[in-house]
Amino acid sequence: MWIGLDPGLRRTGLAESDAQGIMAFPVASLPTADLAQELGRRYGDGSGIQGIALGSPQRLDGGISHGAAARDSVAKILAATWPNAVVHMVDERLTSKLAAQGAALLGRSKVVKKDKGQLDAAAASLILENFLSQKR
Repeated sequence: MWIGLDPGLRRTGLAESDAQGIMAFPVASLPTADLAQELGRRYGDGSGIQGIALGSPQRLDGGISHGAAARDSVAKILAATWPNAVVHMVDERLTSKLAAQGAALLGRSKVVKKDKGQLDAAAASLILENFLSQKR
């Protein structure tokens, strides 16, 4: 299984792949401050994880975005939690916007506005899906 993360200063979206690494599914939004403990609780020593697709926020012009600090913080957490894990930085431009548009198409805009964690998990799923499709 692969996992995908949409890093944020307050929350980090989490997604998982199926066993074959073909499809991605939103799982949860975790408090970034508790990320190491939550990942350890969910995945133990990380030995069952093939790798991690970590969203790397960039501006549309390719420059560094304000979210780079969150990405760097989550990358440090991952390195401390699972030193042998393979982490792939994945361009996450527009994933949150696409996740919000998907929620709107499903008539779930009001639910997502109340629980932004659902949007974070959906964005993590898009990040992971993009990575999985590129590695095929």
